[in-house]
Amino acid sequence: MPKIDFLPDNKIFEIEPGETILETASRNGIPHVNACGGEGKCTTCRLLILEGIENCSPETEKELSLKNKAHTTEEFRLACQTTINGDIVVRRLVLNKEDIESVSERSVSGRLGETKKIAILFSDIRGFTPFSEKLTPYDVVFILNRYFNRMVNAVESNHGTVDNYIGDGMVAIFGLHNEENPAQYAVKSALDMCAEMDDMKPYLKTMYGQDFDIGVGIHWGEAVVGDIGAGKSKRLTAIGDAMNFASRVESANKQFQSRILISEETHNEIKDSLVIKDFMRTNLPGIEGRVTLYEIEDINFTSEEESINEIIEESIIWNKCSEIESFLANPQQVFKIKREDILVVNVEDNFYALNDKCPHAYLSLQGSDIDMKNETIACRWHKSAFCYKTGEVREWMKISNFKKMLGKIGLNAEAQEISQMEHIPVDVYKTKQEDGFIWVGIEIKE
Repeated sequence: MPKIDFLPDNKIFEIEPGETILETASRNGIPHVNACGGEGKCTTCRLLILEGIENCSPETEKELSLKNKAHTTEEFRLACQTTINGDIVVRRLVLNKEDIESVSERSVSGRLGETKKIAILFSDIRGFTPFSEKLTPYDVVFILNRYFNRMVNAVESNHGTVDNYIGDGMVAIFGLHNEENPAQYAVKSALDMCAEMDDMKPYLKTMYGQDFDIGVGIHWGEAVVGDIGAGKSKRLTAIGDAMNFASRVESANKQFQSRILISEETHNEIKDSLVIKDFMRTNLPGIEGRVTLYEIEDINFTSEEESINEIIEESIIWNKCSEIESFLANPQQVFKIKREDILVVNVEDNFYALNDKCPHAYLSLQGSDIDMKNETIACRWHKSAFCYKTGEVREWMKISNFKKMLGKIGLNAEAQEISQMEHIPVDVYKTKQEDGFIWVGIEIKE
C-alpha cells in the first residue's frame, strides 16, 4: 500500500484505498488542523508535497476554488481533498502550539467550526432615540432591560439562542444546536416579539407619555458555526455572509414601514406555513442585485408542545389551560393563546374567558372587580364595565353624574372626550371543563 511520510513528525503510515491524507492523519493520531471538518470549505488542512506530487489525485473543484483564493502553487494541496496512488512526503503548513491545542479541543467539544444552515433573526427598536432623549440614563437602562426580558423570552421559548446585543438591537440564531424547525420557530419568535411589544406599549404610554416599536428581519442561510474568542469570553456563534444579509433584511423595515420581513430563502424554506401580508423587490446595501423580501402577517405552525394541549372540533380550536382546582386560590388567571392574552375568571364555579386587554387603554383586566349581580367585570384602571358573558360595554370609563351633565353642555373637557369615544366591547371566548382542566375555545378564522 502507498505510504505517507509526515513532516515534521517524521512518522510514516500506510494509506487505505480511497482514504484522503487527512483521514490517514486522523486515524493515526497526527494533529492535523481542519476547521471546516474536512469538507473542503477552508484551507487550514493545506500541506506541501515535498516528494511524489505525481502520485496525488487530481485537484477537485473545491480544492481549485480555494487554491485560487489563496494564490498557492501546484505543490500545495488540501489534505481533505487529496488521495494518493504512490508514496509521498508531506509537510503540514498550519502547525504550531495553538493549532495542536485546537485539534485536541475539537476532539473533546466538536465545536472548532462547521458549516450549517441556520435561521438568523435581527431586531432593532424603532424610534428609541427620541424616546430616550427625554429620560434619565437610569430610566433608559430600566426600560431596555424590561424590553429585552420580553424579547429574550420570546426567542428562548421558541428554541432560539440570543447571540449578541448591538445597542438596542438583538441578534438571535435558530438551529445553532441542531434544533428542529429552526426557520418556523424564527418567524414564530418574531411574531411573538411584536405581540410582546404591543403588550408593552400601554405601559410605556402610561408611564412616559410615549412609546416605540420594533423591526425584525430573518434570513435562512449557510454560516460557519463554531467557538469564537478565548478564555471566559469564548462562545458558540455563527459568522458569514448570511449574518450580514439578515441585518440588511431587518433594516429594510424602515423603508417599507413594516415590522417583520424575511428573505426569499426563508420564504422558500417554509412557504407552506406562512401567511404573507405583502412582498417587495428591492436593493439592499452591500448586496449584489435585487432581492425579494416578504412581509409576514402570521404563521400556521404548531409546535409539538402546543399540539399536545390543542384539540380541533368543527371550527373551534380548544386550548388546555389550567386545572380547575387552581382557580380556588386564584380565580382570575391569564393564559397566552395564539399570541393573545386571555383572562379566565371563575364566578361561582362557572368559567368565562375574555381578552385580557381593556379596549380603551390595552391594560390588563386581571384583578378587576367582578359584579355577579350585574354580570360585569369593571376594569381596575378606568372602571369601564363589560359583561363577562357577552363582552358588551355596560359603562365606559366611569365618571360622576355631575361631570356627565357638565360634559353635555361643554363645561367639562374630560367628560366630553369620554362621551365621544367609541365604546369598544371586549372579545369573549368559549370555555369548557374536561378531564379536570379548563379549556378555552377560539374560532378558526376563514
